[in-house]
This record gives sequence, C-alpha cells and structure tokens, in this order.
Amino acid sequence: MRWHLVAFDLYGTLLDVSGLAARLVPFAGDGAAALLAGWRKRQLELTWALNARGEYQPFDVVTAQALREVAPKLAEEVRTQMCASWLTLPAFPDAAPMLEKLRAAGLRRGVLSNGTLPMIRAAVEAAGLSLDELRSVDEARVYKTDPRAYALLPREGTLFVSGNGWDAEGAKKYGLQVAWIDRGGPAPGVAPDLRVHSLAELAEAVCGWREHGVRIVKGDGLDPNTAQTPGMSRAAAITHARTGAEKLWAGTVTIHANAKTGAHHHGALESVIYVVRGRARMRWGDKLEYMAEAASRDQPLECVLVRSGQEPVVVNLDLAPAEPPEEVRWIDPIHRS
Repeated sequence: MRWHLVAFDLYGTLLDVSGLAARLVPFAGDGAAALLAGWRKRQLELTWALNARGEYQPFDVVTAQALREVAPKLAEEVRTQMCASWLTLPAFPDAAPMLEKLRAAGLRRGVLSNGTLPMIRAAVEAAGLSLDELRSVDEARVYKTDPRAYALLPREGTLFVSGNGWDAEGAKKYGLQVAWIDRGGPAPGVAPDLRVHSLAELAEAVCGWREHGVRIVKGDGLDPNTAQTPGMSRAAAITHARTGAEKLWAGTVTIHANAKTGAHHHGALESVIYVVRGRARMRWGDKLEYMAEAASRDQPLECVLVRSGQEPVVVNLDLAPAEPPEEVRWIDPIHRS
C-alpha cells in the first residue's frame, strides 16, 4: 500500500459548496447562486491577502467579512444566519461510501481545511461523514497555499486530495502526493499524481492498488483491434482502455519470414522492440537508405513492442526505398574501444 493516510480538503472536495445556494434562496432569492459564487471567491481572496501580509484571522471571521463585502445591504442578523449555513454544507453523494471503502482497506482518513476546528467538526457531523483525523490551518495560523499549512500533514505515506485546482497545486509544490478531483473547475498548474473525476473513482484508484497494482495480460488475451501496417500483425496488451495505463502502449508484433513491411512511423514517440524469436532488418532515413542487422529468410520475426505514449499514431508511408541500403553498426559510447 502506497499510502497510510488519505487527507482531504473539506470545502469543495468532501462538501459541495454549490449545494449551499439552495439554502441561501430565502435570504437572496433568485440571486442566491450568483451571491454564493462572489462570496466564495472573496472568501479565498481574503485568505491569500492575509498570507501576503503575514497576518491571520480565523476562517469564520474571514467568511463573515467576505459576505459583508459582497452583500453590504443585507442586515447583520441575516448575514449571521447565512454564515451559519457553512456548518451544514451537504456532502457530495459519493463522499460517505468512499470514506467507508478507505476504512475497510485499513487507511486512515483525515481532513486538512482552512476552516476552524469547530467549523470542521460541525460540518463533518452534519454531513454524516466518518473521519479519523481533523486538522485546521488554524494550528499554523496561515492559510493554504502557504507551505506551512500543508506541513501539518506528514509527507511520507500521505495522499492529499482536493477538488480545488489551486489547493492541489499548493500541496504538490510543497511535496505531498496529490490527487485532484476534476469536476470541471480550473486545473492545477502542476500535474497531480492522480487525477480522477469523482470521490467514487478516487476510492477505486486508492483501494484498488492492492488488487490491481499489477496487471497480468496473458498471451491469449491480446487485442488485435489496433492500427496495422501491411506485412505485420500487431496485438495490444497494455493500453489505457485495457489496463488503465496512462503513458505506455505495449503489445506484440509478428512479421512473416522474409516479409518486407510497409514503411511507417509512430510520430514523436519512443519505442522499444524486444525480439523474442527471429531476426529483423531495421531501415530508416528519408528513403530508408540506412539499415541495421540482417533479416532471417526462413524464420518469422516475433517481438514485443513498447511505446512511450498511447496516441494511436501509425503513419504508413508511400515511398520508394533506396536500394541497396547502407548498413550502420551502432556501438554505444560507453563500450567504444
């Protein structure tokens, strides 16, 4: 198991901030959704402004100030009731089942939030979520994305999960392993370790590590439904669709004895060809004028092919090859005499 602790951001990750809009209708009417968007935006801006000035105010104070700025005409008692709604935000529907799956897999489940500890406890309890550890940036008296906020979590064995791109980016820059819940919002500026589209998908990725960390593709399970070139037969073993691979394509290639395949290339990908049986003559150049190794005339060529990307690029070329080709013997610099 790669992780011992899975720590979640709270607002926008486990709890659906957009779900607050319906609860604000009695206060803001049809403009509730727009008001909420402005309130949330100003709330975050104030935390970052405090960081920039080296100052700190608790998140409930920041939340009240943000609402005061975006809705100055509302009565103070109305704003107080609206701020209290942050204590009962609805959870995403897949949050509780995901947390239970992590518990069953033996993982600790935590929260690292901008909210104060009383805010976190109230919201988690109201949403019916079961968690093992609650941490507030209030302990460090600094807000995300300051590294001191993420330092409240251990680097080793921790996966930090956020549905906010800016938060995922901050955690990744600090040095945590990060999963980003891509629900259509702005992406982090630094690639996360894991990108999923829901908490349910996250549970499968995290808990499935033990069951699916190694994928075995047997010889009778290869897929011939992949791009082909005349004179050879390709069969895919490792692709994203078949095994979940993100960066590799791997499969087998068979070329019949004494066959000459069509000229082709695979774009800007790097390829590894491991010859299992037979010999191959590889040709390259604008007119295939260069050649390495001799081909067998009486034995089929069987090889395993690994490429550095999954783009289905096979460009078959129509060109007249130069004859005879020039043989080029490659000797790596380390072993050059």
